[in-house]
Amino acid sequence: MIDAARLRQLPNVIAVASIRHTERREKAERGSFKAQEIQITCVDENYWLTIAPYLETGRLIDASDVAKQAKVCVLPRDVRSELFGPEDSLGKTVTVRGYPYTVIGTLGGPQNPEVSRSMFVPLSLSSHHLGHVRQFVRMNIRVDHPENSREVKDQAEALLKMSRPEFARGVFVQYHSSRLDRVNFIRFIVRIFVYIALAAVFILGKIGLTNVMLGAITERRREIGLRKAVGATDSVIRTQFVLESLIVSLGSGIIGAVIGVFAVFILRAALELDVSDFVLIGSVFLDLIVTIAIGVAAGLYPSAEASRMDVVNAMRLD
Repeated sequence: MIDAARLRQLPNVIAVASIRHTERREKAERGSFKAQEIQITCVDENYWLTIAPYLETGRLIDASDVAKQAKVCVLPRDVRSELFGPEDSLGKTVTVRGYPYTVIGTLGGPQNPEVSRSMFVPLSLSSHHLGHVRQFVRMNIRVDHPENSREVKDQAEALLKMSRPEFARGVFVQYHSSRLDRVNFIRFIVRIFVYIALAAVFILGKIGLTNVMLGAITERRREIGLRKAVGATDSVIRTQFVLESLIVSLGSGIIGAVIGVFAVFILRAALELDVSDFVLIGSVFLDLIVTIAIGVAAGLYPSAEASRMDVVNAMRLD
């Protein structure tokens, strides 16, 4: 706990969680139902800030559970299904090595093998329930940005070796550089794809709207000629068609934004994804900014053509 508190003081560190777990696999029982190959993992309230899976039902182990040495547990989705099937597991009892634990929550979301085959209990139970079993002690560290992982790794390793010189040879901090490289590469590809998609949308939108406005000018040339005949200046004609182009573009952008927001909510519910409200609102504003830019850009050429139209030719019947 002291080491974890020191690690939390390091720059760029968001959360540090102390973890104890057994080497051997256990068997969890619930009446006649059994789940094989369960790893008992002892955690505190900070652990949930360092993993990807999220709470599906119930609640997570908190500081009060650790302080009271409460005999409670949180189950991942696979273990819960093996023990309870379609039944509700909250409040039910699971027995492991003769110790009963009350289920207070279940985990959902993406789960690696380590999480999917674990049963999580309060960290304070490790000395009593696992005292005679060989335990492994480790800590999860969450940093604020992947680019800072290497720096935090070196700082954490130096701090632990300095605070535990007698165990310096056995202390090491591991981070998955290859995974980070893959994530950074995927982010780069996605960013390039987004930029290309935005450029394509801008160009295609501009071309399409320009053609629409040019068609409108051709169909409304008598109107343009009549307005110029009664005194409308070239600047007034240009302003009219730029505004019309802007209104058409902005209207389509608003419709697209509404459809996109509804699509995000539907996909978020179907795929159990967590989408940031800040990102969603930012995307809507970006959509409106892009549509305004398209509207203005697409209306410049047609408005110039309309303002240069000769009054006599515009009023002539075909």
